[in-house]
Amino acid sequence: MWMKSGSPACKECLLVMLIIAGVTAPAARAWNDAGHLTVARIAWNHMPAGQRDAVVSILRRHPHHDQLLLKDRHADASDAEWIFIRAATWPDHVRPPRTVSRQEMETHPIYKFHRGSWHYVNFPYRSGQTLAALPSEILRGEEANGSNILEQLDLCMRLLQNDLLNDPDHAEGVTREQNKAVRLCWLFHLVGDLHQPLHVATLVDEVRFPHGAHSDQGGNLLIIRPHAGATPHKLHAFWDERLGTNSHFPAVSDLAEMLTRDPSLAPAQLPELTQNRHFRQWAAEGYQYAKTTVYHDGRFSAALAEDYEHHRITADDVPILPQAAEAAANQVARRRIVLAGYRLAGLLRQILERP
Repeated sequence: MWMKSGSPACKECLLVMLIIAGVTAPAARAWNDAGHLTVARIAWNHMPAGQRDAVVSILRRHPHHDQLLLKDRHADASDAEWIFIRAATWPDHVRPPRTVSRQEMETHPIYKFHRGSWHYVNFPYRSGQTLAALPSEILRGEEANGSNILEQLDLCMRLLQNDLLNDPDHAEGVTREQNKAVRLCWLFHLVGDLHQPLHVATLVDEVRFPHGAHSDQGGNLLIIRPHAGATPHKLHAFWDERLGTNSHFPAVSDLAEMLTRDPSLAPAQLPELTQNRHFRQWAAEGYQYAKTTVYHDGRFSAALAEDYEHHRITADDVPILPQAAEAAANQVARRRIVLAGYRLAGLLRQILERP
């Protein structure tokens, strides 16, 4: 049966297809492009035209405006719409291949903007712990001297609101106006990242992870199957892809509209919007979800990703998530994406309304 594009039934089918697509998707970064674009699209939809224009005006000064922000604009999107939502994916697209040396990265016109440790913060979780509050200290791992997402979100706001004029980590050869556009892209992206539970929590287990910081690196060292018959997924990738992989503009626009029209995701049904206004509080929300919905209070099984990758175990040996866990994950991801979109719009308004 054919359905008219844009109808409620058509949009419901689209969401189902997007979620199904995410079940067998390969590993990705952060929420993946589809997730980050959806966050930005929700923010776009909740800002007046004048404020949208002001944000895009800043982004047009970006050193990668033509190369990455405006690239591959979809015919259904205006330049302004495309630049706005693509800003949210820029920090992932400057990530260098593993073959690029650190020395090469520092002078490369695109890769020199990559900052790996900015995308997350590792608050430790131990299997079965009763503590649900955010730990006072973060886990320092291989990037012990690197900054983290909470520090960088705060710095982005200070720089964008002109409370701080000199960026301590600006890329070489970038003007102050260009750097403001760069920092705006980081703000878009990191607000999204902060709402992925595995960008704020990591499982600590000295037995299973005897080296380094003894953690699963935010779910990247564990592998699971969402349900019987599913392809094995790294736990982190499973969460990254909860809204699917379709990053085409019409799909993203429809998904953003569908999510924000869901009565259960209306602002009035999201008390976090008014109760939690600070980045650390947003991280605490994600940590709670990591404890209960990602790691299931320690009551779930997973295999080591390296055992599967090195063929020491087969797909059939990879544990399946507890019953209904996939549906619960989808529900949490939808809520987190909508919250991120509303909160991004709020931060952008704060920046633009600053005297």
